[in-house]
Parts: sequence; structure tokens; C-alpha cells
Amino acid sequence: MRNFKQLIVLMTILSLSAFFIGCGGEKATSDDLDPDRLVPEIRLVTSTADDNPIRNEAALLIEDWWGELGLEVDVQPQEFNSLVNRVLSDPDNKDFEAYMLGWSGRVERSDPDMFLYSLYHSSQAIDGGNNSSAFKSDEYDELASAQRREMDLDSRQEIVMDAQELLAKEVPDITMYYRDEIQGYNNERWGNLPSMAGEGIFNEQFPYEAKPLTDDKEFVIANSTNFDTFNPFAADTVYEWKFLRLVYDKLVRLDENFEPQPWAAKELEVKEDTVVDVVLRDDLEFHDDNPVRPEDVKFTFDYMIEEGLPYFDAFLRPIKGIELLEDNTIRFNLKEPYAPFITNTLGQIPILPEHIWADIMEEKNLDHPSQFTNDEYVVGSGPFEFDNWERGEYIRLVKNEDYFKADEIDVEAIRYDKYGHSEGVFGALENKTADINENTFDPEYVSRAEDLEHLNVVYEPDIGFDYLGLNNSAEPFNDPSMRKAVAHAVNLEEIVDILLYGYGDIAGPGQPISTGNEMWRNDDVKEYPFDIDKAREILKDAGYEWDSQGRLYFPE
Repeated sequence: MRNFKQLIVLMTILSLSAFFIGCGGEKATSDDLDPDRLVPEIRLVTSTADDNPIRNEAALLIEDWWGELGLEVDVQPQEFNSLVNRVLSDPDNKDFEAYMLGWSGRVERSDPDMFLYSLYHSSQAIDGGNNSSAFKSDEYDELASAQRREMDLDSRQEIVMDAQELLAKEVPDITMYYRDEIQGYNNERWGNLPSMAGEGIFNEQFPYEAKPLTDDKEFVIANSTNFDTFNPFAADTVYEWKFLRLVYDKLVRLDENFEPQPWAAKELEVKEDTVVDVVLRDDLEFHDDNPVRPEDVKFTFDYMIEEGLPYFDAFLRPIKGIELLEDNTIRFNLKEPYAPFITNTLGQIPILPEHIWADIMEEKNLDHPSQFTNDEYVVGSGPFEFDNWERGEYIRLVKNEDYFKADEIDVEAIRYDKYGHSEGVFGALENKTADINENTFDPEYVSRAEDLEHLNVVYEPDIGFDYLGLNNSAEPFNDPSMRKAVAHAVNLEEIVDILLYGYGDIAGPGQPISTGNEMWRNDDVKEYPFDIDKAREILKDAGYEWDSQGRLYFPE
């Protein structure tokens, strides 16, 4: 990376020199510009080099590219969980102008509703909500709502395509790339590991397929990202939910073909477009030996709706009410048809034990269940039970021997080891103290992993993406012209070719649906190729001006 950074510095010096020589006359409209019109510094928050070196390096490149537009950029690296909390803050109190994050391609996100509604509908621009760019558009809201109401597949597909076109036109943010999922696993210790698009090997089906090749049946996962909570009300990262879904069961789980399968549910029946009946299995127990009852399911959904859970708000919002019928049957009444209800709602919401959560706020004197640390009552009904958690070091789960599918699981324990950086993760794989890397390999480690005989390297297309978020709720990115201009000032091809070593696909504004999700992807949206001159032209036409130092000023 050192040589690469030196190269970037040299390229930047040369490009800026040429820029000031060749374009100085065009920029220097006046030295009498009102200083109050000066576009303020752009605070760009991103990952630390240890957490995610790709995003960190990309932010530094963007600082240089946007500098050519006369923007001063302050890159602010931040630890991952703190970064997420900052980005998901109240739209009226965001203390940044731009940010870099990613959305993982968890299997349930193969349905476009997550990336089109939850990320961009104005109702999700709330404190803790997933519309972290605070994009608001009545026209877009109608499309995002219509696609989830439409039960006809072909008609829904047309609406989804229109929604992507409008996003590309409005540029609420910039989808940068779809990064290949590349993982290595120890083939001396494990076999028959299933791999899925978007999730790789550590997916929902992994415990039921993995076969230990030695007497040691503890599966060890290495990662450099910290784990912050076991509370379903507080979890807001994929790393946390990949573990929570092992501890807390769900009514539905998706198989390797992305098809929903009844899980804690024995049967599912869509009675009408707005009525879904679920029959709960009668052989389920929580980890404290209490039975899982229909009342627990009803309590979970009612409690989450009543108290508010921003992370899942988009998927709980369609529910009008829940009834308990005879024979372990739970009836979900919806406000209106919701096409992905089984996949996105029943396939994501964890079943909570009412006997623990019902009085927790009163017992612990809490204002909201998200404040509960949940390090003493980690009780679910899933295939694995909580064993131990040494913060910043490791988490350990053990097999639930009473689980209704326990006979299908050969993995006796799962341990998540935290390392300080990517080199530590690779070292753990290299010296055989870890069985798999959870995060995709940083590109420089791929060839090294392929050279190790005890590692099998697996490649999967991603359903998720990394993106450059823009704070649409405040200057300067509340101006569509500014958003379109900076979209032309991000060299996505260079990011993918140099930073990702080509292990990924180029994206762009309006492209949250990845190349790995062909059914729902619109390949014909407006594109924003890297073109500094075009970016400056957009700004000039919108009334922006430059002083003799090249600094950018708002229109009068």
C-alpha cells in the first residue's frame, strides 16, 4: 500500500498542477465574492484503515478528486460501530456532509424492497433509520410504496425498474461498487461448507451442512470488525445479526436458492393479499427451557411496533394487527398488500421470550429496550445458545442440543475471534487458528490465500454494495446539482481496478441493486462517468462560482 499511496500523491500533484494551469482563467470569476457564500468544508466520515482499508483509501482519493472542484474535504476515519451510529443519527442533527459505508448482501435482501424502500423512502429518514442520506421525494416515495404493494411479479418488476431510474436522476448517494465475496476455509478441518451469493460461507444453512473432519467440532471465525451488542433492539450491523439469527429463531428462513422455508413456523398460508396465517411448531423451547408459544410471537411483533425498532421499521410498518387463533395459529393482518412480507418480515424478525422482555424496561429503569445490555439474558430459541463474550476478543456460542433440528447439526460450537486488522485475520487462517474469514478478503490477500494448500478459496457475487452517502438534509448536498456534479468526480473504475484489484463490479448512482441480482436490476439507468470538466460545467450552470484560489462558492 505504501507504493500505491506514493503513486497517488504524485498523480494528485500532477493533476492539480495541470488543473490550475489549464483552468485557472475559467475558475477565477472574481476575488470580490461574498465570503458567506463559500462552500464550507465537507466532512467525509469513513472507516479506519484497520477496519476497512478499501473505504479508507477510497475516501482519500475522493478528497483529491473533489478538491479539483474547489471543495475542501476533511476525511474523518472512525471505528466501525461508532461510524454506523453516527451515520444513522437523526437527519436534523447529522454532523457530517458525506460518509462511506456498505450494505451486506444478506440473503433476504435479494428482494429489492430492502434497498429501494428502507434505504430511500422518506419515512425511513429517522433517527436510527436506514435512509441515512435523508433523501426525500414524493415521486420516489410513491414508486417505493407501489412496488411493495404490487403482487403481480411482472408489474412489480416494472415499478422496481422505474424506481432505479429515478434514483439515478436524483443522485441521493453514489453506489460505488459490488465487491466480490472471497473467503478461505480450512479444508483440513471442515468439508461440505455451503456458499451463497451475498453471504459466502457463514450463511444460515452453514450449521446444517458443515462437516467436521477432525474431533474438534468448534468452528472458528476470524474478523477485524468489533461486535457491539446481543440486543436485537440495538443491533444495526450485519456482523451482529449473523450471530443473533443463530441465537434467536425466526418463523421463516431462506434456503440456498433464496426461497423462504417455514422454520419456527410449521405452516404458512396466504389467506388473502392482506392476511397471512402462521402455524407455530409445538416442539420449540427457549434456551431457559420455557416453551415458545404463539403468545411470544405476537408479543415480539407488538412490542417492536409499539416501542419502535428503526432497523426493521420498513418491514414492521405494513402490519395492521396480529390475532391468536386456535391450533397454534397466528394471523397477521396487513394494512395493504406487501409482496415480500414472508421473506422480509417473517424471515428477519427474531422471536423474543415474553417472560424476559415484557417487564425489562420497568425492571431495569430503561426508556427504551435498546438500552438493555442483554448480556445476562441472552435467551432465544435458535440452533445455538450464548456461552461467553469477552468484549473486543471473542464470542462463543454452543449448539442447542434441544433444538428441533439438532440432529442435523454437527457443529458443536462457533467462536468469533476479533483481530485488530486484516493482517491478523489472514495470519489466523495461515497458522490454522481460524477456520474462515467472515469479511471478504482484502484484495492483496487473495493470491496469498490461494497459495496455501490447507485453504480453499471461495468466490461469490455480492448482493450488497459499498456506497458514498450524501447528507441530503443540509448544504451543500441538499442541492441536486451539487450531487450530480460530485457523482462525475468519483472515479469508480479506478477504485475497482486499483483498490479492489478488479475483484468487483462498478456501480453508480441509482444502482443499489447489484449485478448479482439480475431479476431486479436495471442496467439502463443514467450513468455518471468520471469527468471533472463535466462536473464543473454542472456547477457553473447552476450558478456556482470560483475565486482565484479555486475555492467554490454557492450561487447568489
